Amino acid sequence: MADFRQSLAAIASLPLRKKVRVLNLCGDQERVISLSDMRRALPRQVELVSGPGCAASICPEADVHQALRLLARHELTLLVAENLLRLPLNKAGSGPISLFAAMQDGADVRPAASPVEALIAAQQQPERDMVYFVAGFETLLVPLAGMILDGLPANLSVLLCGRRTEPLVDQVLAANADDFDALLLPGNRCALTGTRDWDQLTFKYRKPAAVAGYSSNNILSALHAVLLQHTRGAARVDNLYRSLVRPEGNAMARDQLDRVFEQVDSDWRGVGQVGGTGFRLRNAYNNVNADRRYPDYREELRPYQSRMPAGCECADVVLGRKAPAECPQFSRHCTPLSPYGPCMASEDGTCFLHRNSRSLA
Repeated sequence: MADFRQSLAAIASLPLRKKVRVLNLCGDQERVISLSDMRRALPRQVELVSGPGCAASICPEADVHQALRLLARHELTLLVAENLLRLPLNKAGSGPISLFAAMQDGADVRPAASPVEALIAAQQQPERDMVYFVAGFETLLVPLAGMILDGLPANLSVLLCGRRTEPLVDQVLAANADDFDALLLPGNRCALTGTRDWDQLTFKYRKPAAVAGYSSNNILSALHAVLLQHTRGAARVDNLYRSLVRPEGNAMARDQLDRVFEQVDSDWRGVGQVGGTGFRLRNAYNNVNADRRYPDYREELRPYQSRMPAGCECADVVLGRKAPAECPQFSRHCTPLSPYGPCMASEDGTCFLHRNSRSLA
């Protein structure tokens, strides 16, 4: 608690002449920020904005539709992380609106919190076809890549929604560089991929950045670092997670990602196509690609892809343009048990975290 107060005091002592907007890019860090009530404790000149840190929140509706169609039309088990279970379809038709609803209707949907849990489930029932539906960033994709390189069981395939954030942040800043003054970077992802892409972005847009850890004091220390840069007119990446993060990243992790996945243009729910943000299984691994093993049903939803339901502001929440409470659906028609938009459906979602922090206040 003393460190927390000391860090807040250090931030409060900085000569900030106007409001500084700092974009946070990690769902795990956002959880610490929300549950510690950090925003309320910060000086008024500092606005800590939640950005695209939850992979479930940006998982395209078409991918959820694909998973539901596989369950409805094929004899298989769907293994899925719990943060994807309640993602709603906006255009559901006559079928279930989410994987959770499908499970309640009797579909064989089983939680799998990690790639290794999916592997174990497939090994335990080799006679049963299983699809592992996964949405995640590099921290989830690296262990998945390692398992694929080692060889998956013949009955297991992967329905993948893999994303990287750097090109999206580049696109956001290119559209309006004044939207944000600084960036907080995820220590776990930077430990794998390094900081060189972020070095280029900070130089290109003259934005301070810092790699942060996962305690409230780690985050406040990183926040102090970018604010100090801001007051001095500097723009670089300060690494406050040096025990794990190197500029070049982890060579083995980067090699595994490159060998198993290729980077492609991909859809972000509510945002649309963003160049170079997706990870797709390379053709050499078509044997474990659910999109090759089964028919693609996404075209059934194509006219509605990327749209949010009427009145849903999740796209702006993901991009840091609006706070959850600015959405007219927030905590009214949109709750964790009945999510109207994707940011409320996942425990890592910004709206879910903000609602929980408000209930604890």
